[in-house]
Amino acid sequence: MRGFLYGQTEYTMFNNTIHLDDYIQTAKKCGFDYLSITDNNLYGHYKFYTKCIENNIKPIIGLELSMADLDGYKSKYLLYAKNNNGYKYLLKASSKVLNEQEVVLDDVLKMAADLIIILVFEGSYLERYLISNSSELLIDSINKLGSVYIGYSYTNKLNKLMENEQIVKLANKYNKKVLPLHKCHYLKKQDKKVYEALKLIGGDEVFVSDFEDYSFDENPLESKLVDDVVNSINLSIFKKRVALPKYPNTKGVSSKEYLYALCFKGLQKRLGNVNNVYINRLQYELAVIDKMGYNDYFLIVWDFIKYAKTNDILVGPGRGSAAGSLVSYCLGITEVDPIKYDLLFERFLNPERVSMPDIDVDFPDTKRDEVINHVKNLYGAEHVCNISAYSTFQVKSAFRDLQRVYKIPSERIDELIILVEKHGYDFVLENYEDREEIYNLVYLAKNLDGLIRHVSTHAAGIILSYDPLTDIIPVQEGINGLYQSQLEAKDLEKIGLLKMDFLGIRNLTIVSDIMSEIKGFDAKALREIPLNDKKTFELLQKGDTLGIFQLESDGIRRVLTKLKPTCFEDLVAVLALYRPGPMDNIDEFIRRKQTNDFKYPHKVLEPILKSTYGIIVYQEQIMKIAQAIAGYSLAEADILRRAVSKKDAHMLQDLANDFINKSVKKGYTRELAKEIYDLILKFANYGFNRSHSVAYAILSYQMAYFKANYFNIFMSKILNNVIGSTKTLVDYINYSKARGLVINKPNINVSTNKFEINQNGLFIPFSAVHSIGDIVASQIANERKTNGLFRSYEDFKLRMNGISQAVVEALIYSGAFDIFAKTKKSMLDNSSLQDDIFSKHLKDVIVDNKELDFDLLKEKELYYLGMNIEYNLFKDINKLYHAHKGVPFERIVMNNQAVTIISFDKVRQITTKNNDYMLVGDVSNGTAMTRFVIFPSDYNRIRNLINTNTLFLAMVTRSLSNKDEEQLVIKDIKKI
Repeated sequence: MRGFLYGQTEYTMFNNTIHLDDYIQTAKKCGFDYLSITDNNLYGHYKFYTKCIENNIKPIIGLELSMADLDGYKSKYLLYAKNNNGYKYLLKASSKVLNEQEVVLDDVLKMAADLIIILVFEGSYLERYLISNSSELLIDSINKLGSVYIGYSYTNKLNKLMENEQIVKLANKYNKKVLPLHKCHYLKKQDKKVYEALKLIGGDEVFVSDFEDYSFDENPLESKLVDDVVNSINLSIFKKRVALPKYPNTKGVSSKEYLYALCFKGLQKRLGNVNNVYINRLQYELAVIDKMGYNDYFLIVWDFIKYAKTNDILVGPGRGSAAGSLVSYCLGITEVDPIKYDLLFERFLNPERVSMPDIDVDFPDTKRDEVINHVKNLYGAEHVCNISAYSTFQVKSAFRDLQRVYKIPSERIDELIILVEKHGYDFVLENYEDREEIYNLVYLAKNLDGLIRHVSTHAAGIILSYDPLTDIIPVQEGINGLYQSQLEAKDLEKIGLLKMDFLGIRNLTIVSDIMSEIKGFDAKALREIPLNDKKTFELLQKGDTLGIFQLESDGIRRVLTKLKPTCFEDLVAVLALYRPGPMDNIDEFIRRKQTNDFKYPHKVLEPILKSTYGIIVYQEQIMKIAQAIAGYSLAEADILRRAVSKKDAHMLQDLANDFINKSVKKGYTRELAKEIYDLILKFANYGFNRSHSVAYAILSYQMAYFKANYFNIFMSKILNNVIGSTKTLVDYINYSKARGLVINKPNINVSTNKFEINQNGLFIPFSAVHSIGDIVASQIANERKTNGLFRSYEDFKLRMNGISQAVVEALIYSGAFDIFAKTKKSMLDNSSLQDDIFSKHLKDVIVDNKELDFDLLKEKELYYLGMNIEYNLFKDINKLYHAHKGVPFERIVMNNQAVTIISFDKVRQITTKNNDYMLVGDVSNGTAMTRFVIFPSDYNRIRNLINTNTLFLAMVTRSLSNKDEEQLVIKDIKKI
């Protein structure tokens, strides 16, 4: 038999350069009968096992770990699962290893009937004793090993041959069996340097000896003893599908009965007067759910949604195809009535295609963990876990790490990154073969690219299991007191484990915070927001959607201004269309809406395509067309939709024939049937999930409603959620100022660790000030709340003596003490906290001095706040607009000339084809930035006036550049 026993892969991070797929394919190419995986974890063992089976190679599942021996010295061991009991032990042992817990040799030896146990001779205590000739200790230690094999590295290197001879003699003397091992860290011999680079990046500065070869051995040493070991392994795992979890609180009735009762009670609560359309749909869905065995699944989701809602945790209106389920609506899992919005259950759960239901739920990002903790408490810690996610080396990270460990100038690495990203690794290797340094670096980066470098936690996914997870999968300690799987999400789903996505959505946090600020606005009021609010649609039509979920980008804002949505359905369509592919239909969609000039392919399609002006926008429309024209059931239509999107030529022809023949049987012409099929084919990849679009349009609309009707509160909550991201914060503040919201500098007696709003506008929080974090901000606010407002600068210093000098200076420069009417220079001159420990009974001892220079104060305010509020050229800009009859440049009509006020921010002189000079760059008006151009004839006349840090009255025209970007063409300027 051919193979080897010490195989490792990329999952032994920073110590192996072999991609798991390459490992198996190389073994297959070499005709191996078996192959082993002995990483220091079980991250890759599922993929390894299944892919070996697919390639007719016997998989040997092992684990490399260190265990303490006779005198506490740690030696390396390999454990292989002989059977399913041994596999379960490996699951537990790997969890201990990754949690940095000891795996005890005595415990391992007790599992000898279920494990192959190999002591790796190299670096072991046996090697030490052999070298030192400590025979008595050697006898004791070898006798202790019991049925453990001794593994030695076979090679034809002279020093290894001599050592191996000694090992064999030693083993024979003490009646121990020896196994030849070959450890591989890289596939090809030339990849040794890649391996060394990887170890350096991982922090290991020990280079591999020139005498050692850890490449893949295509001709492994064959041994009868190894054959016996391999034949003794009879492992059969991942064959039985994992049982789905059960909901525990059905009050003595079956899950089916409990679900039925909840749904009909929920339907009554939702509608009041229930009609047969809803009853028939609900009964149909429940029958499908029961037949597929998913009653408990819906109860599980219902339970944690109910927990959230009863504990004041906002739940999103829904997401994905689950919004097409009436059961989900009746249970309160979604807020989307699928009959009202013409959504299809079969798009979510198809009775003719068995698949796991997939209900993903949105929660505020600050409350998500509370819901997960409830699930853990209800089902038990061993039945719930987080999921591992693997990040890999990419082009930039590979080159940056090489730059760091080999101390290469960053400019050279920057050039290589640009070169590789533009042309690819192979192009650079082919064209720079004679440039040794470049070639070697690119070769190293190429072979690092894609290797696993870090294990993190899946952003949303949670696994829930009927059986204890520690008996099914390898786990490790995760975050928030949960286990974390060693396997990634797609592996867990293939095993059959139930994955649920608990998504933490920032926008739900914002909505929740807004609701808490509006008196009497609860979850019921949120559901009852009118979907025809005039102010909301005025805001949408203007594209004034900065800060609104799904509607923030410049591109989608332009679409809104062109489309001018007049109903909720328009918003649903925009969310479905504004994505790669469907975008091609946006202009035609707008034209049809505004002109009503279009025809339906056939009158039978009018009710299906009416809301989208004859254009197929949604996947559900494709399904309904197949039902209407060819007589497909909705379940069959869903299968057609999925199949068509795969673009398999042979399959497409069969589908076309079936569709056309069935259409003809329904009385349509062959020509029309082919036309409709071609239409389906065209839009199969363009169509978007309407259920998801409706659900997310509800959240987008809710945020637009709040912005239109409660602007100040809306912006305060938006700003709170971007504290820490200076650029975004400044952009939002400038936007708020442009909309007339007063933004105040920090105030020592008003500000906290979030934006506070009162009749005087918004106050910047302490936590948004550079050098001041949440802890200090909370300390100041708590002191004020406990002992009253600060009466003076000295009072603050006495009461807050524990904070640092740096914090005091940050507060001074940011303007927090300006209410005390002292110059910043005087406060800085008396900023020592120690000075005031002995002056508690003294009154104001600070004598005002001349204030600091304006430019310095402006620089410091910009440093600490990220913007200028007090020391700002544009502070009185509204008065200036009025005095000079100017307008903000964002209000200048395209291709119209106007007067505005600007300051030059970034300027660049360029040369035209005629060798004339012109100027381009950015100008600001205090709340917005835009591109500008000054053409040669005007530039020659005004160039000597231009400088930064100065306000100018400017005559400008708003236009599009030759790159179709908006710009201001400046004709004349005058210094203010």
